[in-house]
Amino acid sequence: MYDENCLYWIWLAESCGVASKDFARLIGRFENPFEIYRLEGEEISAIDFIGDRLRDALSRKSLEGAYSILRYCKENKVDIVTYGDERYPSRLKMLENPPAVLYCIGKLPDFNNRLCVGVVGTRKISAYGMEAAYKISYELASANVCIVSGMALGVDAVSACGALEAGGDTVAVLGCGIDIVYPKAHTKLRRAIAGRGAVITEYPPSTPPAGRNFPVRNRIISGLCQGVLVIEGNLSSGAMITAKKAVAQGRDLFALPGKINESNSEGPNELIKDGANVALRSEDIILHYDFLYHDTIDYRGLKRSKNRSDFKVGAVEKYGVSSEVYYSAAELAARASERASAPVVNNDRAELASESGGQEYSGQTDNREVSDNSDTVLAALDEVTRRVFNLMPLDRAVSPDEFASAGVGIAEAITSLTMLEISGLVSSLPGGTYIRK
Repeated sequence: MYDENCLYWIWLAESCGVASKDFARLIGRFENPFEIYRLEGEEISAIDFIGDRLRDALSRKSLEGAYSILRYCKENKVDIVTYGDERYPSRLKMLENPPAVLYCIGKLPDFNNRLCVGVVGTRKISAYGMEAAYKISYELASANVCIVSGMALGVDAVSACGALEAGGDTVAVLGCGIDIVYPKAHTKLRRAIAGRGAVITEYPPSTPPAGRNFPVRNRIISGLCQGVLVIEGNLSSGAMITAKKAVAQGRDLFALPGKINESNSEGPNELIKDGANVALRSEDIILHYDFLYHDTIDYRGLKRSKNRSDFKVGAVEKYGVSSEVYYSAAELAARASERASAPVVNNDRAELASESGGQEYSGQTDNREVSDNSDTVLAALDEVTRRVFNLMPLDRAVSPDEFASAGVGIAEAITSLTMLEISGLVSSLPGGTYIRK
């Protein structure tokens, strides 16, 4: 369960922090984490691509924190899959900022040799979205496709329920420690996912579900998969951010079309207009990968599932998921009208801060376009995000790692830039760079 260098992998992960590009560079230069741990002052100073913060961290040789994490995992039967483990998903190694370790409850599916599809969307799922997320996920799972999501309210939870009902594998990627259930209402769902697949996170135990964790976590959801399906979400929703990350990673993008007069359909419809694959049914996704995964796709299982895959009352409640979480079209229209008449649009931002400690980010938030008043919008953001915005030049695009010299870590910068993009203050460009609007 734990490789011989597990302790040093944890130490290195804690030293670098989550989503660190420096981690991949260090492992590319040195043989293993123990070799990095053995480095002394001048040797560490000679590493030309790391900043002062990481140099200081690598100079601290205490393993007490790593021992504490390892001890917790052993006592609570939490598996640790390190970057050097043969079970580590190869697709994650393709990321520019791969996780150093994955804490896991359950059993990881064979990501390297089977089709995996990420399913994301708004937490304010409609009846239409609920039926589609359940049916498509049920049929994909019946065909031996692994469903990957984030266990949030709405699309994530419903898609996981569909996969579980089909008897298939599903994986939930958390934005908090493995010892924390978020949202708490999904305690039963989490247990079921771990029983059929796996619950994983790169965050060490005891990490709270802070909102800033979820944009960072989303790269793992898309990174584990060959394709990502967007069910519902408006133009500024977290699902759209996840979709952009998926495309940047070279993943295929699928979207469920919806009515043109409903805000939940804005995101998927826009993605389709921009070239995303239309997903009207599960076959639209499966046939896309027939050439590569014909031998692992269960076409008989898919055919048998057609008579059982329709959403039914009680289908998600058995996993502790409420089917009453969605808003009707009339409610969505009323909410949109309220927002349009409000002088300042801050409600969704507050909602994100209070509830997205959970996943409202991985495609679970339904944030609206913010006011053009940048000062007002900035005032609603946290201190680090405001600082990142103020550090951005007016005349050129910047990458997240450029903020290191100002003492902002890569994970903090990515989170802040994502928040600024959702808030409408910056735009993302090809190559992972951002520019002020």
